[in-house]
Amino acid sequence: MSTSDTLETTAVEAPPSGPRRHYGAIVTGVLLIVAGGLWMLDALDVVELRVAIVLPTILAVVGIALIIGAFDGPHTGLVVAGVFLSLAVIAVAAAPENAFHGGIGERTIRVTDETLLAPRYDVGLGELTLNLSQLTLTESTEVAATVGAGEIRVLLPSDIPVSIEASAGAGQIDLLGQTADGISVSKTYVSDEFETAEVTLTLDLDVAAGNIEVDQ
Repeated sequence: MSTSDTLETTAVEAPPSGPRRHYGAIVTGVLLIVAGGLWMLDALDVVELRVAIVLPTILAVVGIALIIGAFDGPHTGLVVAGVFLSLAVIAVAAAPENAFHGGIGERTIRVTDETLLAPRYDVGLGELTLNLSQLTLTESTEVAATVGAGEIRVLLPSDIPVSIEASAGAGQIDLLGQTADGISVSKTYVSDEFETAEVTLTLDLDVAAGNIEVDQ
């Protein structure tokens, strides 16, 4: 048998390599299931999610998956996901202390009685709608609202003078039709009769990244 015949036989008889496992799809599926379950528990008020805890946990899961997957070859998708998650964790760490408190999700709060009005409302990631359109007050009140990433929407009562201070790390502010957008933007609005009114409402609104909208 010639040397070329031997090489050809060896090449044919070599066992085929096993199929490469799709770590990216597996990890993504696990993260989606975990995130969906936690979000549901948060919506049911069983637990309170905090972005400052959720993001590092997800980053740790991706890091473990990369270590395990390294024995099977490179996984570009997980590397890219890890980079974006790392940037998100850094952004959360650099944000103001209260920026990402209050959990994750969509919160709609309607208050008509001043005894039920809280001094502040927080959402970490998502949308906060504060409906005060039917609110009645017997004394001046101050309310603060913060969202880490997402949107704040406030509906004002028509018969109470208001003073509003709104700021956004990055995004857009719309106070009764007066808008501003960009990076580190802030805007104020004061009713004409605010200084002379006996009962007033003061709002302090802040979003790290996203939009603020106040309407009447």
